[in-house]
Amino acid sequence: MSATTPSDIPTDQLESLRHKANQIIESISALQRTIEGGYLNYMPPWPDILSKYNVILSQTQNFSNALVSPLVLRAQADALGAAEGEKPPNPFEAISLHPTKPMPDAQFDNEVIPLLRNVQTTDVLKMENDTVRRLAGHMATRGSLGVLEIVQPPVSALGVVPKKPEWEDVLQECAQIRAAHDQRVERAVRAVAMLRDKFEKTRMEVDEEEPEELAYDPMNGAALDDDDDAGMDSADEGDDEDDVTEMVNGATDSPVVLSAGA
Repeated sequence: MSATTPSDIPTDQLESLRHKANQIIESISALQRTIEGGYLNYMPPWPDILSKYNVILSQTQNFSNALVSPLVLRAQADALGAAEGEKPPNPFEAISLHPTKPMPDAQFDNEVIPLLRNVQTTDVLKMENDTVRRLAGHMATRGSLGVLEIVQPPVSALGVVPKKPEWEDVLQECAQIRAAHDQRVERAVRAVAMLRDKFEKTRMEVDEEEPEELAYDPMNGAALDDDDDAGMDSADEGDDEDDVTEMVNGATDSPVVLSAGA
C-alpha cells in the first residue's frame, strides 16, 4: 500500500468534518439539556424538542454526505489515480491518521481512544438495555427478553402458560405495533386536516361586510354623547307638548255638564 504524503491529505475537508462532528455533539447536548429541564419534573414544549431534533438530523445528514461524497479536486483525483471522466475514489478510505508527535497517555485516552472505539460505552449500553427492558415489559412476547427466557411471558386469564416466543413472533408483534402507531398518526393528521378545513370554511362563510359603525370620535366622544342626549330630550319634550295640546283640544270640544248637588 502506497503511503500518502502530507500534501495529498485533504486537510481542509478533515477540518470541516471535525467542525461538523463538534456541531452534532453540541446539538445533542442541547437536546439533552432541553429534555432534562434541569431535573425540575418539567416537560418542555414539543415544538422546542422537535426543532432541536430536526437540527440534529440535518447536521447528521450533512456529515454523512460529506463522508460518502467528498469534494475531490482534479489534482487530488490525479494523485489518487482516477482517469479522466471516471469518478475519483473517496480519499477518506485510504487515510489512516496517527499523531505526528508523542502524546501523553491522558491526552491519548481522552482524544484518540474515543475515535477508535467501535463498541458502545457503558453508559450508552446501560441506557439501551433499560430502554429495551421497558419496551419489552409492554409487549406480549416480552421481546428479546422473552426469547432468551430472561422474562417469562404473562400467564393468560385461564392460567395457560404461553409457549416460548421466537424471534419471528417478536418481529411480528413489532410490525403490529408499528402499523397501529402509523394508523393512529394517520387518523390524527386526518382529524387535524378536517378541523382546519372546517374552521377555514366557517371563516369564509361569515366573512361579510361589517355594518356601518356609528360615528364616534374618541377625542369628542363625550360631546357627541351630549348632543345625542340633547336631541333625545328635545324630542321627548316635543312629544309631551303634543300630548298636552291634544288633551286640551279634547276638553274644549266635549260639552261640560254641571249638576247641582242636593
